[in-house]
Amino acid sequence: MAVAVATAAVLALTGCAAAEPSGPPPPRPVRDCNLTMIPKNTDNPYFAAVHTGMVDAQRELGGDLSFVGPAAGDVTGQIQRIQSGRQRGSCVIGISAVDSSAVAPALDAARAHGSRIISYDADVADGSRGVFVNMATADELGRAQFDILARAMGNTGEFGIVSSQSTAEVTNGWIDVMKAQLGKAQYSGMRLVKTSYGDDDAKKSYDAAVALLRAYPNLRGIMAPTPIAMEAGVKATTDLGVADRVVVTGLGNPGSHAELLKTGQVPAYVLWSPRDLGYLTYYAAAAYTAGEITGRAGETFAAGRLGRKTIGPGGEIVMGHPITFTKDNVDRYLHDFETTG
Repeated sequence: MAVAVATAAVLALTGCAAAEPSGPPPPRPVRDCNLTMIPKNTDNPYFAAVHTGMVDAQRELGGDLSFVGPAAGDVTGQIQRIQSGRQRGSCVIGISAVDSSAVAPALDAARAHGSRIISYDADVADGSRGVFVNMATADELGRAQFDILARAMGNTGEFGIVSSQSTAEVTNGWIDVMKAQLGKAQYSGMRLVKTSYGDDDAKKSYDAAVALLRAYPNLRGIMAPTPIAMEAGVKATTDLGVADRVVVTGLGNPGSHAELLKTGQVPAYVLWSPRDLGYLTYYAAAAYTAGEITGRAGETFAAGRLGRKTIGPGGEIVMGHPITFTKDNVDRYLHDFETTG
């Protein structure tokens, strides 16, 4: 009943979305329009779970959902999907950006054509969207991942980072937090030797991890703030026979990587519920296109089973807190990683 009431409120509210420049289209219920949602890549179980959450919300709110993206993390492919969404007249175009700046012109053109723009998971350049649906704050996510690595290394030794794209603002923000942690006295024995980028591609990430291990024979840790890089790091340390002395952690996906915890190959890793992220993103899109929110700090909207959410500074909607997954708790969260198939 609560979902039905929240749904009715989202669909009924109207108003002018002030965050949209130069004459936005009149608000309309999400059930009457197409929503184009663009992930970083479709060959990724994480985004498959995000899609499942969007489908959950679509069943409650209605609407025509197009979940389309490049198979791999490809900026050109994302731009093409933005342009296709604009040509279809999508009421909302949502994106998890591979490159926050490169997609901005296409998003700006779509907005001028009448689409409302949101980002989720990975933000876009300032001024090119109305709201950003974030999993947790950058500070919490950076510290949670770093804390696991530091504990496993005993706060001592060299470590390297294998990240996603060098242009990914979200992961770069986490890395900045990790670097700031190194300035604290308790971590004075740790040293970051290099940051490499695998572009969220399994082979590139594996090659980057192998290169790191060969270049730094005293390496004691690999920080991988992306599930693809974490899996690649585990494979690299195993293949090179150094898994017993080099710890790998960062961001993991329990839907694919529960066994890495249970077998002890990874001590713990961090994530959130991708299914909830997709669900919240769809509700935010519905509220935005209906005119219930405009992107101003302090605005609130109904988010179905997740309750009411508040927009913070810069149009950011924070879903919650990161989860540290261990062998003892991972099975309790597997529902959050189910996919539509």
